[in-house]
Order: sequence, then C-alpha cells, then structure tokens
Amino acid sequence: MSRTFAPMQEGVVWVADTGLFVACGRQQNNKYAALERFAQRNDLSFVIPQRVYDELGGAPDRSTPGQTPINSAIDAGWVTVADEPDYRNSSVSQVMDDTRTFIAQSSNRPEDQIEKADTALAAVAAERLDAGDVEFACIVTTDIDAGEGIVSALSRNGFDDRVQFKNGFELIEDVT
Repeated sequence: MSRTFAPMQEGVVWVADTGLFVACGRQQNNKYAALERFAQRNDLSFVIPQRVYDELGGAPDRSTPGQTPINSAIDAGWVTVADEPDYRNSSVSQVMDDTRTFIAQSSNRPEDQIEKADTALAAVAAERLDAGDVEFACIVTTDIDAGEGIVSALSRNGFDDRVQFKNGFELIEDVT
C-alpha cells in the first residue's frame, strides 16, 4: 500500500449504517445539520446499502413534506445509495459470511438473527475495494459488533490496513 489510511483523504469510501442517521434525529436537529455540514465541508458522500435505505425510507416524513430525511440527504448529495451487491463475487460473499459469523460469535446470537443490513455494509466496502474504485473504506455504524466484524472480515479477506471502523456516536459527537 502506497499511502497510510487517513479517513479524510481522497480514495476513501464512507459506508454508513442506519444507526448513524437515527442517532442524528430529524433534519431540524443540530446533530443532523452538523453531519450534513461535515460531509459537505469534507466533500464526501456517505454510501448506504440498499437495505439501509429501505430501513430509513420507511420512516415517517416528519421533517420535509413529501420526503423522508434520507431522501433529502440524497438529493443534497451527501448520501448515495449503493447498488445491490454482486453476490457472485466471491470476495463479497466471503466478507458477508465472515461478518455474520463474527457478529454472531461476539454477540452470542445465532447467525440467522444477524441483521442483513450489517452484512450489506461489509458487501459495499468489499465491492468498492475489490473493484479498485477506492483505496480505503471507513465503516460508520453505531453497532460496535458490526463495525469490528466488518473490519475483521475485510482484513481476513485481503483488505488488511484498508479499512477502519468509526463509531457513529463518536462521529456525531466529533462534528457537533
């Protein structure tokens, strides 16, 4: 690797989970506005898996008439929705399996009870890294087991030193 991982450098995909946006609250909330400013100031777009979009898109549109907060963020350009993962890509499917296993073991739950959105975060990062679209991935989630599991799975599958977990609660605290 020619460069050291620094989340604010070019070539980093920021993959975000539902918990980050739920923790920010409504659009009028200072946390939501601070997250938007952070993304715009740093010229980044949080990438969310389709599953995360579906979770967030089902929320009542309390903030903007006719639109959910996530759609407003997408329209403003600081959030984008990833395509469905290519499950035929062996790197993607292996990272998803490894993430699910890690989370199940660390949380003492059966693998079939692990949220599919958690493994979808891993899939988005794996796909982008595997395709060479980016050099690094920063995973932002409020679920520590998921964040650590994704980093572990990506590292075990050839993406060592190319991924970092950022606790979503800490990010919100840092930007507000």
